[in-house]
Amino acid sequence: MSKKTEEFNQFRQKMNDIILDEGNLDTKRFFNLDHKVYQDGKLPAKTKELLGLVSSMVLRCDDCITYHIIESYQAGWTKAEIYEAMNVALIVGGSIVIPHMRRAAELLEELKTEASQEKNNQPQKDDDISESGEEISLDNYQVLKIYTDGACLGNPGPGGYAAVILNSDLKKLKTISGAEKDSTNNRMELKAVIEALKIIPENKKIELHSDSSYVLNGLSSWVEAWKKNGWKTSSKNAVANQDLWQELDELSSKFELSYQKVKGHSGDQYNEEVDSLAKKEAEKI
Repeated sequence: MSKKTEEFNQFRQKMNDIILDEGNLDTKRFFNLDHKVYQDGKLPAKTKELLGLVSSMVLRCDDCITYHIIESYQAGWTKAEIYEAMNVALIVGGSIVIPHMRRAAELLEELKTEASQEKNNQPQKDDDISESGEEISLDNYQVLKIYTDGACLGNPGPGGYAAVILNSDLKKLKTISGAEKDSTNNRMELKAVIEALKIIPENKKIELHSDSSYVLNGLSSWVEAWKKNGWKTSSKNAVANQDLWQELDELSSKFELSYQKVKGHSGDQYNEEVDSLAKKEAEKI
């Protein structure tokens, strides 16, 4: 977190505490609504930050502009995208927005500079590079563990998936993640496993860890029945997500697979990691 962001967050928290401590019931209800609107609903939180930025600039509320610039930047919007939102505010609000737009542009440049300085001061890490500086090759490992997870905002809606590949000693070797604009939670769960298996050399012994009963039950028992029934369920309906199941079935046949059910949000390090990464990917859409 940059110094500018940390300072503003401390200021905002202090003001929130004062308002909620001394404010009336209507004020408290507003703050609850503010939190709910950003957490729930069909629109991604990332999009809502830019809407908030546009509104704050039209209203010429500098504290709010600062907040939304920081939040939009941290949510992953690029400089060009944030400037587009600022230009929309200029069109709606007219020339009176220009001074606030300039201050917002200065803040954005400060955030980029601080982030660059922090990055340069941190040791470089790459999941694909070993401590000796050599590229990690999965060919060197016969036994691998995979942790996977998928997420979806709205279900259906923007989706994200993630997987980590580890050796038998739980040393992380690779991280895979991605997103799709229109998806479901189950499709992202399947996609995470598929993308992980795609980069693993054939004939490896793999232990798949997932908190998705849909994925684990499907792989361990349902798929064989579906294939025998011409990719129909026992009720003669077409199998949902058939395209991904067929791809996963073909990929899984190239490995010696075993399965481990993980209880979601139970503190498992790698389950929590892929859960967080999948959600971040979904929020980027």
